[in-house]
Amino acid sequence: MQPASSQIAAQTAASATISGHLFRASLIAKRMALAAKNSRAMVLRAGTKAAGLKVISDYFDELAGKTIRLSNTINQCAISISRTSVRQWRTQTFLDRLANSQSRLAPDKSQQLNAAMENRHLFLTDQLHSLRSQLAELKEQLADIHQYMQSSNVVAVTFRLEATQTGEFQPMLENMASTIGKQSNDIKAHITTSQIKLSHFQI
Repeated sequence: MQPASSQIAAQTAASATISGHLFRASLIAKRMALAAKNSRAMVLRAGTKAAGLKVISDYFDELAGKTIRLSNTINQCAISISRTSVRQWRTQTFLDRLANSQSRLAPDKSQQLNAAMENRHLFLTDQLHSLRSQLAELKEQLADIHQYMQSSNVVAVTFRLEATQTGEFQPMLENMASTIGKQSNDIKAHITTSQIKLSHFQI
């Protein structure tokens, strides 16, 4: 079995990795928001030919906004998990050192050390409860944003089909739909990687 301090160190590294993926996902979401605004402007230019696309482009714009907000929230949650894991790691490392030195102490000193260790164990338990709560929240939020990206892919296909009715605007609108579809897939890839990393937490 992996030592507790090594396990916590692995969790700290994993949470930092998740935070990095979510930060990159939020950057892609900002580009998606710009693409959605461009598609909405193009739909307005196309007029009645693209009447069916207005609702879809509005949806993309709203989805991008939700994705940015959720990505930022999730990233903050991942950062909190990373900080909690660091506190756990430091506490566990401290406890390991105390345990190693305990056998070399006189009985009275050993009792004092036991009291200090008990206090640190209580702190470690509190951090563990906090980490479990944060991980549950992160798992739920990752599932939400993954679902958003699934929906985005479906709507991008619909957008591309509707674009065939827009005459000379078709190539540009199809390109925009492809861009948004790719951005959705890129965000989903970061989220999937984060979900895999999250599944490796052992608490």
